[in-house]
Amino acid sequence: MQEKNLEKTLEARDVTLLRALIHLSISKLREEGNIDIILFLGVNGRIYDSIIPERLDMKEYYLLNTFKANLYTICSQLKGKSMSVSVEAYKDGSLIISRVGDAAFLAIMVTRELKHEELHDLLATIHKWSIIINHIFQLKPLSGKEIEEYPKDIQKEFHKLSRQLFVESFAHTKQYRKNQKILEYLKKELQGIVGLGMVDEILTISFNEIGSAPQYMTDDLWPMIVDKIASRVKEIRGDMLADEYYKKWIRDVERIIKSFV
Repeated sequence: MQEKNLEKTLEARDVTLLRALIHLSISKLREEGNIDIILFLGVNGRIYDSIIPERLDMKEYYLLNTFKANLYTICSQLKGKSMSVSVEAYKDGSLIISRVGDAAFLAIMVTRELKHEELHDLLATIHKWSIIINHIFQLKPLSGKEIEEYPKDIQKEFHKLSRQLFVESFAHTKQYRKNQKILEYLKKELQGIVGLGMVDEILTISFNEIGSAPQYMTDDLWPMIVDKIASRVKEIRGDMLADEYYKKWIRDVERIIKSFV
């Protein structure tokens, strides 16, 4: 009798899972290519996802700002389909642009010096993951006939991704509930201070500043959000009230986190 395959995998069937799967992909690209900074953007300049160090050194700062300064030109070239892959070498590292389908691209920044052979290997890695991310971005299935046209190494990556997505989604179920509880608490607290109309604006700005979203928060990121929110409150209601609420929020958020252990 043929043994049943009980290994569980997961497809990106909604926006939340799509984002998680894309983030997994750029994380694997970053690890495999030993890359410092990665951004996944639309050809209109909108950032879909990114991996940027919390603290940038001078070389990373220079490359990121060089990319920002050239973003309009890069997007124009990609829209006009006059660019597929671009490699620009600077004194502080390299900026690589790789098209992902017709609607998006990867911006990759590496601060170390790339020798010819290493650059060749890195470009091959980027090309592989550009194909994978393009497939995912189109919400295509990660198994069956949809991936048979790809080389075996890419098919294996699809299977690994779907398996990892299942494992991480299952493992983070508790984290998701915890995050939702903290978010609702902060919304309620903010509403009493600044009014309902400003709550979403303050939260959106705060999450954008740390480059995350409520569903993807980890325990160590919540104090950063509390600090950002307190800074907004300070601008609106003054230092004394903001400091008072900051201390209260930190205590209450820590209590909620501990309640899920």
